[in-house]
Amino acid sequence: MTPLLRLRDLKIEFRRHDEPPTEAVKGISLDLNEGESLAVVGESGSGKSATALALARLLPEPPARITAEELSLAGHDILKMDERALRKVRGREIAYIFQEPTTSLNPVLTVRTQIGEALRLHRPDVADRDAETLEWLRLVGITEPEKRLRAYPHELSGGMQQRVMIAMALCCRPRLLIADEPTTALDVTIQKQIMDLLAELRRRLGMSLILITHNFGIIRDVADRVAVMYRGRIVETGPVGEILTRPRHPYTQALLECVPRMGARQARLRTIDHAALEA
Repeated sequence: MTPLLRLRDLKIEFRRHDEPPTEAVKGISLDLNEGESLAVVGESGSGKSATALALARLLPEPPARITAEELSLAGHDILKMDERALRKVRGREIAYIFQEPTTSLNPVLTVRTQIGEALRLHRPDVADRDAETLEWLRLVGITEPEKRLRAYPHELSGGMQQRVMIAMALCCRPRLLIADEPTTALDVTIQKQIMDLLAELRRRLGMSLILITHNFGIIRDVADRVAVMYRGRIVETGPVGEILTRPRHPYTQALLECVPRMGARQARLRTIDHAALEA
């Protein structure tokens, strides 16, 4: 089977003025098959989000510099595409859900306008955009969709805003959805609802999913495989069950030990000894 996404030796560096470049991603490789779900796990600053943005060339170049032996989606070379070709890929082939729906949604446009614009750009064949928008709002579990259609983002709760973001991303029927920390700003109950929704929609629509997260606690029911990132490198990959129960790399083990557990009687949470990992 030919992978939907092929990544070989991806490197990302940032240069500021005359300072030496900062290498954020240091040569990672991975494949993602059609319909497969991959969780990319690691601390803030490990290179997860930079990698996710690089997949559709969303990092401004400069200051970013992206190089790779191969970065392809369905056999098409992303690195060789011009802006016109990239606009067709962004949203239509690869869609994103970001961690802060409050800042991702336009505060002065209604839900109807924002989802309708995505449909206009990427699915011009849709004759009735309002009907299509309502269908997606229902699909992502938004109550009273006719009323929400006319709402502005500030009139919605955080969980409702994130559902609107999911509807906007999926209405274009992308082959690959990238969810970058999609539950960070939400309370625990809403987090579970959003993750269950993503898992269900992935199965129903048959799309591939990359979930970017620092939280091992939310990936068990969503991911097929896990890639653990540490300081710009992938240090361990494997099936989700294997990584969660038999982690091999010391960093993965340390991350799992930091996860709070019900009934644990530790006086304080464990922390990661980076000096020991680098030794």
